[in-house]
Amino acid sequence: MHSRLCTSTRLLALALLVAFGATSGRAEAVFPLAEVKPGLKGHGLSVFAGFEPERFEVEIIGVWRNLRPGTSYILAELSGHGLEESGVIAGMSGSPVYLDDRLAGAVAFAWPFSHRAVAGITPIESMREMSGELGAGTPVVGSSAPTVEQLAAVDLPSDLLGDGLSLLEPVGVSEGVPGVLWTTVGFGERSRDLLARHLGNVAVAGGASAGTAADLVPGSSVAGVLIDGDLRLAVSGTVTDRSGEELLAFGHPFLGVGPLRVPMAPAEVVTVLSSRFQSFKVTNIGEVVGAFDLDRVVGIRGRLGEQAPTTPVEIRVKGGRSEEFNVRIADLPLLAPTLVAVSALGSLDAATHAQGDQGLDLDVRFDLGDQGELRVRQSFDGMGAAMEAATYLLAYTSFLLNNRLAEVELAAVDIELTQFEQPRTARLVEAHAAKTVVRPGDRVPVNLDLVAFRGDHFRRSIELELPTGLADGRYSLLVGDGVSVDVARLMIERFEPVTFDQALDFLRSLHSRRQLVVLGVFAGAGLAVAGEVLPQLPGSVRSLWGAAASGSAVPLRLAVAHEDVAELDVPLEGILRIDLDVRRQEPLASETEGQSDEADSSEEKPVTSPPNKPGTAAQAEADGKSSRRRGK
Repeated sequence: MHSRLCTSTRLLALALLVAFGATSGRAEAVFPLAEVKPGLKGHGLSVFAGFEPERFEVEIIGVWRNLRPGTSYILAELSGHGLEESGVIAGMSGSPVYLDDRLAGAVAFAWPFSHRAVAGITPIESMREMSGELGAGTPVVGSSAPTVEQLAAVDLPSDLLGDGLSLLEPVGVSEGVPGVLWTTVGFGERSRDLLARHLGNVAVAGGASAGTAADLVPGSSVAGVLIDGDLRLAVSGTVTDRSGEELLAFGHPFLGVGPLRVPMAPAEVVTVLSSRFQSFKVTNIGEVVGAFDLDRVVGIRGRLGEQAPTTPVEIRVKGGRSEEFNVRIADLPLLAPTLVAVSALGSLDAATHAQGDQGLDLDVRFDLGDQGELRVRQSFDGMGAAMEAATYLLAYTSFLLNNRLAEVELAAVDIELTQFEQPRTARLVEAHAAKTVVRPGDRVPVNLDLVAFRGDHFRRSIELELPTGLADGRYSLLVGDGVSVDVARLMIERFEPVTFDQALDFLRSLHSRRQLVVLGVFAGAGLAVAGEVLPQLPGSVRSLWGAAASGSAVPLRLAVAHEDVAELDVPLEGILRIDLDVRRQEPLASETEGQSDEADSSEEKPVTSPPNKPGTAAQAEADGKSSRRRGK
């Protein structure tokens, strides 16, 4: 008897599912958009405290048709649980709405400062179309990345981080604001303010207690976790529909990028805080239980039990107070550069302070898997030091992940930030060689006059060993901070990589402001071809390249003979030139051919010295070779 009753019950349930048009194993039948009319009343589900979804009331105002091609929205007024006073609450995006106990759609957006709790609702028919799509494809890659010239010059747009954060802004409808809630855990006040300027309402969240994981059902609070670990950045909304392990949520796009891979976690609602702009839920973000894998105009799709790949980032902050932060960022090439930068800024803000006049040294190692490691060091000074360091970090990560030369694996990132209480940059104002008439292989003492941050003058002496193969004639020394000399070298050699290996070798050769670099330069006709520099080529070889007329060969008038690097205790700014006169005891065997080449190409003449005092800032600026960048 009991067996027959159970069988009859299952058959009845199956018949009801068929009668109401349920598909894909979904238990909830659909209330179609075509049947939606003004005045219809129903209810919705959302979490207002704890984990359990609770009922709120819904009254249909009408249908807002074809706002996008083929996309209409239901407008309804919500009530209950204080919604009449609070308005639609941030975090309600995705809250399922039922008419006649059938699923009609998901709360998607509302209007700030509205006197009524009016919400836009995405029809469930549109959302369920995501179930048939393939997900977990290749995440979207950025269409542009900084150039090697910008990285070498540390010449980056001041709003680069802001532009990166703008990619995180959920797309609204008309003037409506998406009802998602951005939440942070562990970030300091300055970094939260930065996020709020670009993302809107950003609330501080906590972590859910161990053992309090809740099952995700329609109406449950759910979060997409972009940064996880000691710091967390997540966007919270509500589950709309569930079929087996598949979830549909939000009712609007998260990033609008199509296939994606973002960790998914439940959220516990502590309370609801009312605000004139937009009320929001105070939440605790739970442990990751799955992954979102598809992001469309009508919502996002997730799967329980799936694992989204993440990149580990270790951040050490040193200075007055030392702390270590370990985070994991979502595997999204378009967003990862911004997430790495925000994690570094948030760690600095949480450990000490990220604003005010200060000095900051950045030392970062990018683990590129089979392509080895890239280590980058740079120094920043001034009121904007923290923001400049974060922007610099973003730029390098963006180049690696979004370059047009090759796909790159970012296996891990290790960041060390050393903070100083005040700026430290010294200015290079004068440079003198102990002798200006030299022979190849000579050791030449050079005296450098500098001005410290607070105006004190001091001198530093270095000794250079000249190359043994120098020809007779002028030999110039470019002396300066690492960044300025790197820019000068780029102007001389006109380097443009055509393979990622070339780009990586170039980035590994760059210097920091805490390095004094001396570049030895002489007049020597050469070519830059396919990302390679070919100095001192015979005229016959250059003629062959010119005859090919491929446009890939760029003529060079100067060549770099040697480079010396010295580590400094403080950052440096400025670049100067010292001219030496090389006189050999006997001519080089190659000089005759070189002189013949010069006769063949009248435009390739040695540059004459400007009428300025040798080794002064005035001379370097007049010669157009001064490239100064100050870390502020």
